[in-house]
Amino acid sequence: MTQPSPTPQAVERLRALGDRELLAFFSEVTSKASRELLRVLPSVDGFRKESAASLPKRKQALLHHFLKKGGAPKANKERADLAYYYLWRAWAEQHLKDVEGLAALLDAIENATKDHPQVVTDQPQAEIEALFRCLHEQSFLNNCAAETISRLLQFSPFETTDTLEGLVSSAKPLVAVERDRELSILPKRIQGYEELLKGLQGDVERSSGEVARLAETVTGLVARPAQVVEEGASTRALETVLAELAAVRKELETHGEAVARVSATADGRLKAVERNVTDLEALWSDTEDRAGKHTAELQQQLTDIAERVGQLGQNTSPAPVQTDAPSVASTPSLRVVPLEQQPDPIKALATGTEAAALLTSNYAALGLKSPGAAVFAEEVLAAAVTGRVLFLKGSFSTELARATAMTFAGKHVVRARVPVGFVDAATLDTDVVAAFGKQDGMIGALVLERVNNAPFELLADAIVDLIRDASVLVVATLADGVSTFPEQPLYLQLGPVFDADVLDWSIFPKANAIVSAGALASLDPKALSMQLSKGKAQTEELLRLLRRDRSLRNPRIERTATAFMSTLEGFRTSNAPTSLQSTSYGWLWPLWRMTGLAPEDIEEELDGGRIDSEDHVDTRLQLLLDLAGIRRE
Repeated sequence: MTQPSPTPQAVERLRALGDRELLAFFSEVTSKASRELLRVLPSVDGFRKESAASLPKRKQALLHHFLKKGGAPKANKERADLAYYYLWRAWAEQHLKDVEGLAALLDAIENATKDHPQVVTDQPQAEIEALFRCLHEQSFLNNCAAETISRLLQFSPFETTDTLEGLVSSAKPLVAVERDRELSILPKRIQGYEELLKGLQGDVERSSGEVARLAETVTGLVARPAQVVEEGASTRALETVLAELAAVRKELETHGEAVARVSATADGRLKAVERNVTDLEALWSDTEDRAGKHTAELQQQLTDIAERVGQLGQNTSPAPVQTDAPSVASTPSLRVVPLEQQPDPIKALATGTEAAALLTSNYAALGLKSPGAAVFAEEVLAAAVTGRVLFLKGSFSTELARATAMTFAGKHVVRARVPVGFVDAATLDTDVVAAFGKQDGMIGALVLERVNNAPFELLADAIVDLIRDASVLVVATLADGVSTFPEQPLYLQLGPVFDADVLDWSIFPKANAIVSAGALASLDPKALSMQLSKGKAQTEELLRLLRRDRSLRNPRIERTATAFMSTLEGFRTSNAPTSLQSTSYGWLWPLWRMTGLAPEDIEEELDGGRIDSEDHVDTRLQLLLDLAGIRRE
């Protein structure tokens, strides 16, 4: 069999989807199926062909074929086409596994392709339509849904036609499939309840038999002539009579207990039947409600899609000019360079108190007002020593990041600016260490600017590898623009996200203020003598708040945030703000906004900025609520 190559129209459609959508589609194929793809995916230097660790890089190499305007080099094109088709088929077999005859339909497409392998634009239209017509029919048998069929067509290597789109759009939607699946099991549940009632009837009949036998026994005892014990009879005869009476009494008690047990069992099962009937009624009502809700959501989504299609039609750009020049697939790498500094003396920092004082001074030089500068300095220091990563956003994020790095690392500070789009961070750790030079046991710091210009999944592992060395700190900044990627909980696994725009900035900062450089020899809280108080952090309350969204739990975020809060509680000597308020500023607020927690729930938990304090309102949280328009007066 010959696997079909993507048509030119399919290639343009896949390019228009972009790298994020394609990577998401690739990730929906399980690792078991991915291992089978190792033999067809493009190879990557530095990895064995059979290595599962090479899968992310090899998937990126496959993406180059579709994302580059000039296409992949001719030598790699056939291999990339083959790999993409295998991946697409693996997705279909995984997500449409209930469809009868799916493998035969896919084989028919490959067999038909064998007849015209030299013409890329030719596709076995009849076999392709047969596949999607079968999927359309199977959706009405509740074996698949329109959304899954649409995704299969969207990422297919085939040209989309009006016929195919009509089959997809008229297929049965997921909400209807789920509803009918629920309804299809009702007869079985009712049959189960009928069998349960039959069992109850049998129990009652058996109980009736036991009661009848007990009645006969009592009647026989009553009718039995009483034994006359003559005077002078032996004591043994009297003992025999007493023993018989005791046996009759015991038998009466046994039968009474049996009747009570049967009665209790019957009552319990009857109540269970009543509950199940109530559940059936609730299920039917809930099914109707969900169907109406999902229908309304689907209509809104279709309206939004129509508007976006209209906008795309207005913004159509001319086709790129084709040239004969060879194109080489490449991914931009991070360029690590030393941070330019003033030739001022570097102050050695031995304790956390000294580091916080220098941070406060440097933040004040940038224009942060007191006492907010000191509070923020304590929070930054706690984040640095617990997770060694922190994120800054806002209009002054770059200045704050560089000042923070200079405070901790002095002359061992480097920076890297993330380019828009894909980025190759495979050698980030070695590049940074090489740029540091000889550290002489001192801390080094990396300022990673505009980290959300690229998918953070491409950078996260490289950052983790970098901070695995206890002598490296990473201060990252988040940009704000149309080319940036949205914030995601993966940030909070490594460190807090501080919004600098809600800090108290001076409108008229001091002129000619200079940021002073410092040097730390360790990021260990014990070595920095940061246990200044015996306060105990409210970690149980923090965990409750982190789990506020019951559909999401991230143990790594819980571990990092709890360590930050405990360290800050031991280092901070005042309760304004509290350590829970500080953790809310760096973790809870961004987490809840990323996960879409309801605004009223956020306002309820933050309590206008009070959280757990009766006397102090954190003005930063108050301003965040105001800017989001969710604070109650």
